Amino acid sequence: MAGAERKRAELVAAQIERDIAAMGWPVGQVIGSEAALVQKYGVSRAVFREAVRLIEHHMVGRMRPGPGGGLVVGEPDSEAVARAMSVYLSFTKVRGSELLEIRSTIEGFASELAAQRATDEERLQLRELVENEVERAALSPLAAKEFHLKVAEMSHNPAIYLFIRCLVDLAEERIIPEESRRDAAVRMNRVHAKIAEAIISGDSALARYRMSKHVNAIGPWLSEPVTSATDEDFRAAELG
Repeated sequence: MAGAERKRAELVAAQIERDIAAMGWPVGQVIGSEAALVQKYGVSRAVFREAVRLIEHHMVGRMRPGPGGGLVVGEPDSEAVARAMSVYLSFTKVRGSELLEIRSTIEGFASELAAQRATDEERLQLRELVENEVERAALSPLAAKEFHLKVAEMSHNPAIYLFIRCLVDLAEERIIPEESRRDAAVRMNRVHAKIAEAIISGDSALARYRMSKHVNAIGPWLSEPVTSATDEDFRAAELG
């Protein structure tokens, strides 16, 4: 496909995505047949099909063949989106200090909002998560992120949740494992319990302070991304 047609397909895909959002994102609904949508957006079938390929890649929708078929509105997967963001940040070789700068800010704010907005049921769920955390974290390092994602969920802000999911996933990949996973789990749980205590009691300022401090304390356990050696690196090594 020529460059002009590809650009046109990108514009059409973006317009379809905006139209779906304006409709309230009716997941599962057919918004039109290929013929009807080609006519609506005033493009060739080739351009429209390229636009659909982009839409399917973005998990906005998919074409369903056959009678009654057409472009079906999809439901984007937050985990896949967060993973894509994490992969991009890995590609840019974001440093641990840069990662924690934004993570401590966003998670601190999420904790503040959680203390203000959480429902009674969510506060109970957070308490139970902390009470049962040590055994899960001792068995799997992935359990450590459950607390952070729960707090992000309790902020009732989907943008904050998505960013935290991305940053937590990236940080977990960089964590240098300790010899005793259980000892690490016990220490982590003590801190999580203090943060949860502030959130459950509704002390938003204290929740924000404790979460930010906790995230920043992760720094020494984060490995740095591998970067390509430069001429300057070689000269430094020679000067030794």
